[in-house]
Amino acid sequence: MKKSHLIIIACVLYFATGAFFLVPHLIKQGGEAENPGRELGAKEQAVEEAEKPEAEDISEAEEAGDEAEAPEVLEEGFQAALKPEEADEPEPLEKYRELLEVNPYVSGWLAIDQTPIDAPVVYTPGSQNYFLHHSIDGTPMESGTLFIAVPWREDCHNTLIYGHNMKSGSGFGSLLNYADPSYGMGHSVIRFDTLYEEQEYDLVAAFYSQIYAEEELESDEDRAEKDELIVAESRARKEEEIKQQQEQQQAEQQLSDPEQEETPVQEETPVQEEIVLTLRDLDLFYDFGNLDIYRQQKDEDNGRFRYYYYTDLSDPEDFAYYASKVKENALYETGQDITWGDELLTLSTCSYQVANGRFVVVAKKRK
Repeated sequence: MKKSHLIIIACVLYFATGAFFLVPHLIKQGGEAENPGRELGAKEQAVEEAEKPEAEDISEAEEAGDEAEAPEVLEEGFQAALKPEEADEPEPLEKYRELLEVNPYVSGWLAIDQTPIDAPVVYTPGSQNYFLHHSIDGTPMESGTLFIAVPWREDCHNTLIYGHNMKSGSGFGSLLNYADPSYGMGHSVIRFDTLYEEQEYDLVAAFYSQIYAEEELESDEDRAEKDELIVAESRARKEEEIKQQQEQQQAEQQLSDPEQEETPVQEETPVQEEIVLTLRDLDLFYDFGNLDIYRQQKDEDNGRFRYYYYTDLSDPEDFAYYASKVKENALYETGQDITWGDELLTLSTCSYQVANGRFVVVAKKRK
């Protein structure tokens, strides 16, 4: 055999021997490369299996129906964290819920047995006299709605309610009957329920008074102008809100579909439907805080006892002065005294014994 043939045979045997030992090693390496992937998949599967609820948990979730527990708990927790002060806010009494849908300014109910007085009471600190000539649903009405004078808060110790002296007996048309001692003592219990509490008051005194200065009265013209301004401002605010909502909706549509062409600006402004304002849109809420808004008027009272400025009796000296003047001006004795800490209810209406005359009934809350 030639030498060249021997060399070729030797090379073939060499490569064959190398392949015999190398191929299994490569196969083993390939297997080790795949195993970590399979191990990771197994771990993920194990985690998924661990996260799945047990059969008992699944059956409980199915029994609960569409309302899932987790979202409810999260929502309640989020609200509590966001507004902790509202967590203990009481719910209005059931009898007010439908009425509050009609008028968000309803703040209580005044009633006196065996009299025509049995009506809701509103509080609109943003415009105290707005409901003087508006019904409870906001429509114009001469007899108006009973309303609370500003300011009114828990530590004021006095709730002053105004109402018209209507010949029909509506409003406070029957209040002047309290000038008669027998009538007063026969109707000595007055109920004034707030949104959250039913309350009874005992008659303390009834007396005549008056508005002492013409400038202290708001004319019908001034009141009408103020009401028109409130409506105009509310309409402008509502229009701006609607405009912002429309712009936001358009922006959201553009984000959801970037390829959508922008709506071309119309040359003519489209005719818009008339905006209907609700009572809530008027935004007659306002917070005076602890400000004694009639401090100057009380300091300048000089014994005239302008009771209509004594809505805030948080100062013990103001409270003592008011209590003494109520008893001093009382038409008859009721057997009820006023002491610091009493919660008072004052009812006021027009009377005609003098120019700009007023008739006032004062009661104190039962403890």
